[in-house]
Amino acid sequence: MIFSGPIPLFYQEGEDMMAFGKGVHRLSSILNFVSGFCLVGMTGLTCADVVLRLFRHPILGTYEIIGFLGATVAGFAMAYTTMKGGHVAVAVLVMQFSRRIQTAIFTITHLSGIALFSLLAWECIAYGNDLRTSGEVSLTLELPFFPVLYGLALSSFVVCLVLWVDLWGVLAGKKEPWSGAAGIRRR
Repeated sequence: MIFSGPIPLFYQEGEDMMAFGKGVHRLSSILNFVSGFCLVGMTGLTCADVVLRLFRHPILGTYEIIGFLGATVAGFAMAYTTMKGGHVAVAVLVMQFSRRIQTAIFTITHLSGIALFSLLAWECIAYGNDLRTSGEVSLTLELPFFPVLYGLALSSFVVCLVLWVDLWGVLAGKKEPWSGAAGIRRR
């Protein structure tokens, strides 16, 4: 009976959850904007470095900066991609099951995702703290590594929030499991 319909005990229809969901959406969008900005920066830096190499004046530390920006692009885009349902899913297989089994599988996968990204955030913070304490920096430009790890931790935490909001909507009966970003409203 747990997965047979809406769960009003845990979900209060109102502005609180809607505001929380909108806040998570806004935060995911901001991180995605930063990701896009870093991608443009990577492109510009790579093009400038290639052109300047023709004149024997390469940009010092390009490889390091591209590495930092690449980690930021991939990490900061995760939450928005998750929110929009852009990751590979096994919906074709799962859609063959009953609604109750779909909801059970959806719940298990989302709780597993929340656990995984929570662990990832925790480990990024722990490793970032270790690198900050030890003073570890990149070789050429001597840029510290820890801010990138803290950014990845933030992004992983936001992915947890996105998964939670998505799961909450399904358990509350406001969205069908595996319905993607827009969701399929129940009547």
